Amino acid sequence: MKDAAIILVGHGSARHPDSAAPIIALAAELKRRGPWAEAAAVFMKQPPHLDQALDLVEAENVVVIPVFAGKGYYTDSLIPKAMGLDGSETRRQGRNILYTAPAGGNPRIPGLMACRADGVAREQGWAPAETSLLLIAHGSSRPGGAGDTPRAIAAAIAGHNHFAEVVLVFLEQEPLATHWPQMVKGDKVVALPLLVAQGMHASQDIPPLFGLVSGQTGPVEIHDRTVVLATGLGAEPELVDIIAEMAETALGSVPIQDSH
Repeated sequence: MKDAAIILVGHGSARHPDSAAPIIALAAELKRRGPWAEAAAVFMKQPPHLDQALDLVEAENVVVIPVFAGKGYYTDSLIPKAMGLDGSETRRQGRNILYTAPAGGNPRIPGLMACRADGVAREQGWAPAETSLLLIAHGSSRPGGAGDTPRAIAAAIAGHNHFAEVVLVFLEQEPLATHWPQMVKGDKVVALPLLVAQGMHASQDIPPLFGLVSGQTGPVEIHDRTVVLATGLGAEPELVDIIAEMAETALGSVPIQDSH
């Protein structure tokens, strides 16, 4: 089948190119599963770059999915501009380019994040109802920030009253993640990055908040709490399912036949 392809867009990093690995793995798994013939990954900050995206696939119908935790300047402005997209559907070079909302805004994400945190708490022998959940989002230093999606995720998780408390902080906007000790009340804490397949922040920026280094998850005793650092969403089956569903929805009435 040569009429449909998926292009995943990630942040990437010129300083830490390994941060692209989760999204590259997602693309590989999407390509393996089908029914689309092709899947590729491009990045904001490292090769292959956004302007190379259409050269990586040959399909007539191309779904572009930003693998970001929520809407913001990148997803609303930079990515569409760099790829020459006008709205959610664009005709370019005789091809249909379908641009979706960011993967992190999918309504299934809060449940997936809550399950991840629940599992981490129980591995420590903690009852979730006695555990504080600290959500760490990227945010934006630009005026207005980029906190709508993380706040919606935090509210959805808090609404189930499954954890003792749900606290949301940001790396680049208020309330800053460095203030977490003043915001979290409980003494048992699961810290969960609200990151979707973004390796750099999870490995370089977040562990030092708890006196950890890249690769360490704790538990660690700090600020009179016991903290365990969970990992953000990577190339796992649930996230692959979500992105595949987004692609199928975007393709809509385009005929898709299983290639297996």
